[in-house]
Amino acid sequence: MSDEANVVPDMIADPSAFEDDAQFRLRAAQAAIRRECGWHVMPNVALAGTLNTRGGTVIRLPARHVTSIESLTDRQGNPLAYAYDPETGLVESLSGGFPVGVAAIHYSIHAGYNEAPDVQQVLISAAKRAGMSPIGLVKSQSTNGSSASYDAVSLMQEEKDKLKPYRLGVLP
Repeated sequence: MSDEANVVPDMIADPSAFEDDAQFRLRAAQAAIRRECGWHVMPNVALAGTLNTRGGTVIRLPARHVTSIESLTDRQGNPLAYAYDPETGLVESLSGGFPVGVAAIHYSIHAGYNEAPDVQQVLISAAKRAGMSPIGLVKSQSTNGSSASYDAVSLMQEEKDKLKPYRLGVLP
């Protein structure tokens, strides 16, 4: 077996072609917001996938502001009876409980906000702040070990607080 099989390519294949410009910082800020919220938030898009469940009567779709559920089935494709809360993404079984297991539920939904000025303001603020520092914000630092790590886009606590209504919450 060759060593090449275990080589992971660089995230940026050609660093000489990389530009830390406004577009990059906006994408980085968007990624930070999506990590903080646990889902894409904006815009409203079609999403499809599978859910791992432990059964029970309530599951959470991987999004909030669910504008439609096109399908919700078990892994065999049998439709599930449900009621859902579009704002939270919580779904309640109307037939005694959801199936148990890895990829036990398949979904096809539309979710996300087409307008969320407060989220867009966080995006713009975080991207602008990242542009003010040539190397990003210091995330951690060590003296004798001589290492430092930087974060190109960090969300401030005030920004995280603004995003609270958009975060995926815990199951009830």
